[in-house]
Amino acid sequence: MNIAIALAAVAIGHAAPSFDLLATCPGEDCSRQMRVVWHSSSPSCELAYAPTDGSSRPVKAKTVKTRSPAVYTGQTNYWKYAAAIDGLKPGSRYAYRVSAEGAHSPAQQFRTAGANGEFCFLWMGDVHSTPSKPKKMESVKLLFDNASRASAPLGGIDFVLCTGDAVKHGQTYRCWREWNGAEPFAKCMMAAVCGNKEYYRDEGKARWHNRWFLAARNNPPNGADGLESTYWFIYNGVMFIGIDTLATEGREMDAAAVRAGRNGQFEWFERVAKAQRGRYRYLVAFQHYPYFTRKGPSGYGGYERWQPVFDRCRVDFALSGDSHSYVRSKRLRGGREDADGTVYVVCPEIDGYLGDADLRDGEGLVAAYDAKSSSYGACWFSVGKDEMTMHWFCKDVSDIDSVTVKAKRAAPSK
Repeated sequence: MNIAIALAAVAIGHAAPSFDLLATCPGEDCSRQMRVVWHSSSPSCELAYAPTDGSSRPVKAKTVKTRSPAVYTGQTNYWKYAAAIDGLKPGSRYAYRVSAEGAHSPAQQFRTAGANGEFCFLWMGDVHSTPSKPKKMESVKLLFDNASRASAPLGGIDFVLCTGDAVKHGQTYRCWREWNGAEPFAKCMMAAVCGNKEYYRDEGKARWHNRWFLAARNNPPNGADGLESTYWFIYNGVMFIGIDTLATEGREMDAAAVRAGRNGQFEWFERVAKAQRGRYRYLVAFQHYPYFTRKGPSGYGGYERWQPVFDRCRVDFALSGDSHSYVRSKRLRGGREDADGTVYVVCPEIDGYLGDADLRDGEGLVAAYDAKSSSYGACWFSVGKDEMTMHWFCKDVSDIDSVTVKAKRAAPSK
């Protein structure tokens, strides 16, 4: 056998390294930092990134790797890699890819936050991604494309925010692979919190865990003590604080997580909102369980527990999901309508079928809701220096419902 044939035989017998669940997560300050996560069969991966305008050569990022941090159904042996990319230029687009053993992942991109107080983002939730229903992710792409067209005059969508239940089975690897591999998430950062589908139980055991969610994400390590699933980040004058409502509920979960969720999470939220004053103009809270139903405040979503905290912190939008039907509250403060109060919104779900809405005026504290048991679509936000507007849309770029809040704070200090 000649040497060429021998080398070919070795190459055929050696499988190329895998690069799975590659995703961009927010940095604490998204103007200068982003975080990247991926899984690989290779123990020697590298991540290289560079501006897309060609202003500099690719730079290798420092990475941290952990051996098999969570055992998924369908994937038990892999390395988890996490990288924090610092020193980025504000308001710039970057590309990156992962390499190992001569193989490369497809290139992905993200946009760092600018400093002018103007940008757009897309909010979605309750997709329940699963390979058995591929049309769900087709709907995600359609909604992303619609939001991109609607926001194009304002610069387009900078990132995607998800309020949980992105996947149908939190411990099943194929669900995460389909979600993270969606085309929109190769173009931008995605920030998410746990839903009840991401909180899943070990096979044959009673306790619920979020270890699979954590193994698929690389969020800033700035959350409440004992709750790695909580975190915050700032993007171009908006502070986003991600809440873990399932730990607050505490049913069949680890006792330490329950204590952290019930006691420390409220204090943590208020502490970080106060500590970062002067860095943000708007404040957005996001969690999975709904603060409202069409009939009013939701007990299992924790409206009564969070409302005093949100009032003191002057939260602008409180975003949630889970109930699969769109609901928007009036601007509320102290349990009553107030022009400077918080707007509570429950997002619609996303399915392979995107049906029409039946929007109606609400009663009491509810401003509007969809009369159907399930509503479909997503919401995109246009953020400006003086006001921030939410747009609910579905099969086209027309608003089904919208609401605007005025800025309550001065421009962030530089």
